[in-house]
Amino acid sequence: MKRVLLFVMLALLVMSGLVFGENLQRYEDVEGTVNLKFYYVVGVAGALATVIDGMVDEFNRSHAKIEVEPVYCGNYNDTMTKVQTAVLSGNPPDVFVVEISELYTLLGIDGIIPLDKYIEMDGGVEFTGQYFSALYDNARADGQIWGQPFQRSTPILYWNKDLFAKHAKELESQGLDPTRAPRTWFELEKYAEILTEREGSKTNVWGCILPGGWNDWIFESFVYQNGGMLISADAETSGFGSLEVLQALTFWHKLTNELKVSPPLRPWNQTPLDFAGGHAAMMYYSTGGLPLIRAQANFDFAVAFQPMQIQYGVPVGGGDFHISKDIPPENQDAAWEFIKFMTSPEMAAQWSRESGYICINKLGLDLPEMKSYLEEYPNASLAAQQLTYSYSKIMAPNFQEIRKLFVVNLDAMMQGLQSPQETQERLHVGVQLILDEY
Repeated sequence: MKRVLLFVMLALLVMSGLVFGENLQRYEDVEGTVNLKFYYVVGVAGALATVIDGMVDEFNRSHAKIEVEPVYCGNYNDTMTKVQTAVLSGNPPDVFVVEISELYTLLGIDGIIPLDKYIEMDGGVEFTGQYFSALYDNARADGQIWGQPFQRSTPILYWNKDLFAKHAKELESQGLDPTRAPRTWFELEKYAEILTEREGSKTNVWGCILPGGWNDWIFESFVYQNGGMLISADAETSGFGSLEVLQALTFWHKLTNELKVSPPLRPWNQTPLDFAGGHAAMMYYSTGGLPLIRAQANFDFAVAFQPMQIQYGVPVGGGDFHISKDIPPENQDAAWEFIKFMTSPEMAAQWSRESGYICINKLGLDLPEMKSYLEEYPNASLAAQQLTYSYSKIMAPNFQEIRKLFVVNLDAMMQGLQSPQETQERLHVGVQLILDEY
């Protein structure tokens, strides 16, 4: 009897893949090739779609059993809309990259699979240990990992060293060092006042730019720097009603509407062009803007941690890979093979050099070509260093609804259409209603 029970238990274990391991390379048994449709996003300025297409071509050449078709879907919002529509219509892409705050929405539409079985097959913590641990925070839910980091960033502060040198005497007269970026909100305000250049009512050079478009992501930094939070980790409670958030809103209002050292609202992709053209002494922007600035700026510039209030703090940003649920098992396995390739040390390093995003795979930083690159462009290493002070980006079910409310109210305040107090109230009440609904 015991022998029969043991046999039954072993059979069940084998069937579940717990003893000899589940066959997770089912694409190898398919006649011909497994064809994958890959939806991807480009979230910063620049011609990065051609870079992605080139990486996909390299994968296809080296994997005879898999053929990946890359489909550029636009910015983060456009890409998520296309992914969501495809999933709900029953024709999902096999693998895709969307903005990291969309995880709960993807789970809400039952559109993706957890990646834990693949990660375990490839070494578990040894596999995830290749990547910066902070980058997995937005990929975890319900005790599982649902996304693999890819094009990841932190917002950083860019500063024009030539403009700082031009105003060196004025800065020094106020006890400010013209050879470094501001380190606190107080210093940011003082530097920006001095560095703003006007002719009458016309502003020729802005002291800094708080960009529009993704101003919600940039503002999130200021809340962390002030010791606050926007949405609880369980995505049930709004933190927008706190004093820390009000103080951050008040500071933004001061910079844009009282001191007028930052333009009231600048489009996201226009901001790096303004900075590269010498029309701003500082700007808040993604590390993904580095290649464009290097290519277009004819002055000496550098990047720095975002200035603190009571502490340093930034949200991580960017997009993760996901595998669709309602596709054949062999396509899921092939999609994982593709994800591993795209996030390998070599590809992560190449993507970082081309895009300005963080080299997510730490092993990629040890490659000779990456060491040479960072020696030539030391600014490129700052975003990864800033991960020490990073937080997971806010995420919640139906994130797009929250983000729309967030951006609309920040825009209105930056344009002087409503006060910080009104902005806070509308955000706190509106976000809580959305969280309660879901």
